[in-house]
Amino acid sequence: MEIKLLPVERLDELNNIYDMSRYENFQSTRKNNLERCKEICVVAEDEGKFVGELSMMTENANIPAAVIPNKRIYMFGLRVLPDYQRQGIGTALLRYAVTLCAQRGIFEFTIGVETKNDGARRLYERLGFSVFLENCSEVQFGEMCRFDLMMLKLR
Repeated sequence: MEIKLLPVERLDELNNIYDMSRYENFQSTRKNNLERCKEICVVAEDEGKFVGELSMMTENANIPAAVIPNKRIYMFGLRVLPDYQRQGIGTALLRYAVTLCAQRGIFEFTIGVETKNDGARRLYERLGFSVFLENCSEVQFGEMCRFDLMMLKLR
């Protein structure tokens, strides 16, 4: 298992984890964001196949508190294929992302967790995240999404 930055030219391969074609312009928006450094994506690769991903936004207009340029980054889209879940891959993706960002001078991390997703909440708490803002909401792909914003501060 290898954890690494996603090569932009392999973005299409993430479709085996999450079908980006379900949403109009989603894949092209992600490609543009990656190329313009508005998004960073870390992947878990097993035998040439992506089995997990964690994406991060360096800008977020929908949730202004989630990002402070060059200080705080917003993590989203932590996904691991079902056959690979509960093997520490999500934890490895988060730790790799935190280390990568800390090397770049970013020491605050936010992540949205749906209010009913107890498994994700436990994972984030175990890694040091705590609730920062409760009862947040934003429209994602035409649907209202409700979540708590959790934060990890290294300093």
